[in-house]
Parts: sequence; structure tokens; C-alpha cells
Amino acid sequence: MTNIELKNKLLDIVNNYKTIYGMGTWGWIVTKSAIERKKKESSWWTTSRINTISKVIDKNYFMFDCIGLIKGILWGWNGNSKAIYGGAGYNINKVPDVNTEGMLAKCTNVSTNFKTIEIGEYLWMSGHCAIYIGDGLCVECTPKWTNNVQITAVANIGNKKGYNSRNWTKHGKLPYITYLKEESKTYKIIVEKIPTYTNSENAKNKKNPIGTYKKDTYFIFNEANGMINITKIKNTPGAWINPNDNIIKENIENPIEETPVSPEMPVEPEIPIDVEIPIEEPNTTPPIETPEESIEENPDENKENIFIRIFKLIINFISNLFKK
Repeated sequence: MTNIELKNKLLDIVNNYKTIYGMGTWGWIVTKSAIERKKKESSWWTTSRINTISKVIDKNYFMFDCIGLIKGILWGWNGNSKAIYGGAGYNINKVPDVNTEGMLAKCTNVSTNFKTIEIGEYLWMSGHCAIYIGDGLCVECTPKWTNNVQITAVANIGNKKGYNSRNWTKHGKLPYITYLKEESKTYKIIVEKIPTYTNSENAKNKKNPIGTYKKDTYFIFNEANGMINITKIKNTPGAWINPNDNIIKENIENPIEETPVSPEMPVEPEIPIDVEIPIEEPNTTPPIETPEESIEENPDENKENIFIRIFKLIINFISNLFKK
């Protein structure tokens, strides 16, 4: 896992899952049996704390403690509400089950100089830990303030408006993480304005918008469920948007229709402008009338017919004389 992937996973938990602090847990789904189990294992589970956590039983809440948040992610936690550990294993991926001091002992480049800290580094103070996510912020799970997985400011770097803050003692690089330099990705809104939401789930379902962002270029702070959290201040959470809202729709109300060519109507071919078209001269010769039937006469046949007619006339003449 890279430090950028670790950061994004932490932000995904902050923004898209309901969480609560529970000592000795690493992403457990809150159930009555889980509470009963932890009650037997630790004196931290007082009646008051049990009553607080019991209010969210069977409401898809996940329990973490500070080191359990980090171990749970490294053990494969994926938010599976049907699994007791939220999809995480235990003591796997070569990540041991250690406490906050034990995890610090595994780190390299441990330092008290917070000017050199990088995204994804382990933050430590006695009995507590967190992960640095950049721009003077970290993600921690604590019963303090909002009693859940939350983003807070690293006071060693400086307080930030809108965030609770605390001072940390040391920081170091986890041996299970590959550290990369993060490039600031940007996102451009091309429509006039786009709805914004508090979390990726609402953005995906286009439910309960909280405002709008106007046409401009923004920094990408986080991505989840195909949705994007964008901001004008680098490495600072902004609002969630649905990329499907950032599409310019073509005007299809009055589409231009092409006139179909009837197969019965021949289409005249286009004639190039530079081609000379020959002009036929009018025919002034009078037409020759042709009889409907043309009979070619034979002279010999005509002579024969005349003799026969004469012979018949003579026979008729003689016949009439005898009759008299």
C-alpha cells in the first residue's frame, strides 16, 4: 500500500462510514455480542461507555481505537457490515498486533522535526497515534471531540480554522507503506454550476445537496464511489460532487432533420463548377413523317393481278352473251 492509498482510505472512512471509538477494536461492527466480548477484555469498557456505544447497536456503526484504525486498514478493513471485523483479518499482511508504542518502534526515520513530515507518516504521543494526511492535518480515532474517526490539525505545524488540534511528540515512516510524492490533481467544472454534497453516497444518489460550485478549476481532495471531493484550498476537504452533473448537454429540443431521399426520385449528380457543360444546338430540320405501316410494292405481282382481272372480265362478258 502506498502512502497516498492510505490517506485516501482514511478519508473514505471519515467521509463515508459511521464510526465510534471503542478500545481494543479495529473496525468491528457495533453489536451487542461485540460489546459483551470487549467488556470482558478491558476495564476501559465502563458502564457509561457501554451505554454510549450501545445506542448505535445494529445501526451500521464501526468501532476503532487509535492504533486499531491503522492496523485495521493494514489488515484489509473494507467496511463489510456483515463481517465482525468489517472485512479485516487479524495479525496478517506481516503487520503485527502491537500498541501505539510498539508501532512507533517499527517505524523508520523517526523524528521530532515536523518540518520534514510526509503524507502517510505515523504520528505518536504517549498512548495515542494518528496518520498525517498533508497540509497540517491528520486522521485519528479518539473519544475526544466528536468521539469517532475524524480530521484534526497537527498543532506542531500550526492550528487551522475549523479543526480541533493537538501537539504530537514524534513521527516516522511505517515499514508497511511505500512513500511516494503526491502530485496535486485538479478537476475542472465546465458547466455554469454543479450541486455539492456532504458525502460521496449523497453525491452518488444526488440526495440532499448543500449548495453549488461554479465553473472553475479545483483541487481534488478525495475520491470514493466514483464521486469526487473538490476544493479551492489544496489538501483541505471541500464538498462532494457527482461527475455526471459536469456534462454539457446538447440542445436536442429542435434537432435539424435531414430530408430523406425518395428512391423514386433520382438524385442528380453534383457537377463541379470548373467543368463546362456542352449546350446542344436546336434541330431546325423539319421532321419526316413516317406512315404507320409501310408496304413495299412488287412490280411483278402488280402485272399478274391485272391479267387476272382482265381474264375475269372477259369470262363474265362471254357468260352474259350466252345467257341472252
